[in-house]
Amino acid sequence: MRPLHPLLLLLVLCALPALLPATTLAQAPTQPPAKNTAPSLTLEGDIPPSIAPIVGRMTTLFYECLPRLLARFENPQKPAPRNIRLRFERALKAPAMADRTSITVSIDWIEKHPEDIGLLTHELTHIIQAYPSPNPGWITEGIADYARLLYGPSSQPGWSLPSTLTPAQHYTNSYRVTARFLLWLESTQPGSVDKIHRRMQAGGFREEEFTALAGAPIDQLWQRCLAELQTAQPAR
Repeated sequence: MRPLHPLLLLLVLCALPALLPATTLAQAPTQPPAKNTAPSLTLEGDIPPSIAPIVGRMTTLFYECLPRLLARFENPQKPAPRNIRLRFERALKAPAMADRTSITVSIDWIEKHPEDIGLLTHELTHIIQAYPSPNPGWITEGIADYARLLYGPSSQPGWSLPSTLTPAQHYTNSYRVTARFLLWLESTQPGSVDKIHRRMQAGGFREEEFTALAGAPIDQLWQRCLAELQTAQPAR
């Protein structure tokens, strides 16, 4: 791995609050997850100086949101990793992707969308979810965008959940549409999202279980959601 340019290192460190835990700039060995382990972040990849301030903001977000995500979503029987590797690569097919203990972010995407640091919260949620197969992928992505809305960053220019939903959409559309449905569901049935999440962590979730977990069959819940949120405007 090539060492970071001194100017790049200075830019990244200057972008961090003075009291943040130290961020490792070289690859560190993976530690077994433990609840008493303080979060740590390892930066990897050939990071251009042009995105160093963005990397600094993402590092700040990591230390702000990870404890909150862990507090709500961690499986008490299977502690989530605290030592996360954040790698930056070009020519990535997606804006970002998560593995068990690492997140890879597209340099090309961040250069074009410098405000989209909230993708880190989405991917950190995936690491903590750790849902086994089989499970509905649309719920996985919906909860990750739901978490992104709630846990930051507080300002996300260019990204939001749709304020309205229409019959042309469906709760299985995943990502923001599903997240908006879950946000509505939590407002009408407090605690339902956490129940669904815990059931997903056990594996083998079926849509029929919405009746027990959220008070009604999912199709009925969706129709109620549409009735409250529907307008002539399509969701973004």
